Order: sequence, then structure tokens, then C-alpha cells
Amino acid sequence: MFGFKSADEQFFKLFEEAAEIIYQGAILLKNMMDKYESIEKRLDELVVLEQKGDKVTDTIIDNLNKTFITPFDREDIYSIARELNEIMDSVCSTVEKMVIYEAGKPGDKFKEMVNVFVRATENVKSLVYCIRKIKDNTGAIMELYHEIAKDESLGDRIYRLGVADLFKKGNNAIEVIKWKEVFEQLETSLDRCEKVAKLIRGVVVKYA
Repeated sequence: MFGFKSADEQFFKLFEEAAEIIYQGAILLKNMMDKYESIEKRLDELVVLEQKGDKVTDTIIDNLNKTFITPFDREDIYSIARELNEIMDSVCSTVEKMVIYEAGKPGDKFKEMVNVFVRATENVKSLVYCIRKIKDNTGAIMELYHEIAKDESLGDRIYRLGVADLFKKGNNAIEVIKWKEVFEQLETSLDRCEKVAKLIRGVVVKYA
């Protein structure tokens, strides 16, 4: 089932490429937060990464339609590809909201949440690389799943604290609403990291 046939190899490579793009996007997001003054100019870099991710997803779906035997269930391949792509879309939406709303300098809680997101995407990347040899990497996959779940929970906590601070300290209701939406979008990105981890864990349960 998990032999290195050419069809298997193409799916593994594409998943890995998608995961690399997501991690690059997360690092770019962190860099933007450290130098937020240039965020509007650098948004184009993020859009380019998003477009690369879209092409990878399209290729995975095209290959699904052309391949008779796949390394694991077609539905799982499609779902993992879709959720990986949604992570990158959510990252791009986060920055787009910051630019459109002219949200200004990010606060400490938001930067903290970005750092958690970067770690989660790094773990997602490691998780995706593990599925090449899923039987050998069952333990590592489960460990990474739990780490990503912890990051998602931590992100939720930071989100709640960050939004609470907005309402406590915010003197301008419009500014509070702007940043609340930005927080929510980043929280969605972390949720999608956990969804990918759950899907891959599901593949382990089926085949390992």
C-alpha cells in the first residue's frame, strides 16, 4: 500500500511542497510583524506564496483524477490537500485584513500568537514528511499531532486574552473591531493546522 511507486511519489512530493509553502508563509508573517511598517509592500510576497499553494492543490486534484491506485484513500488525499491550502489562504487573509483596515502596529499578544502559529506550521511540515513511511513513523506522527493540538489550544488562549485586552484597553471601538477580526483570522489558521493533523492521524489509524 505504501510502496514507492511513481504515483505515490508524486503525491508525497506535492504534499511536502504545500507544507513548505505554508511554513514559508508563516515565517514571512512573523517578519512582517517585526517590521510592520513594510507590511503593505510585502503582502505581494505572501500572495505569490498563496498562488503557489493554489497551483500545488490543483495539481494534486488533477493527479487524483488521473491516478487509478493512490497511496491512501482519495478522500483523505483530497481533504489533506484542501486543508493545507486553506492554511495558506487564512494567513494571506490575516495580512490582507491588517492592510485593508490599516490596523497599525500589532500588540504583544498578537505577536505571541504568530510565534505559536510558526511553530505549528513547522510541526505540520514535519508531520507531512512523516507520511512517506507512515508505518515506520507512527509514533512520530502521533507525537506531532499532540504538539499541534497543544499549539492550537495555546493559540485559542492567547486569542481570548488578546481580545479581552482589546476591550479593556481599547479607547476606539472601530480599532477594537479591526483587531478582533485580525485575531480571529489567525486563530482560524491555527485551527486548520489542527485539522490537517487530525486528518493525517486518521490515515495512521486506517493503515499503520
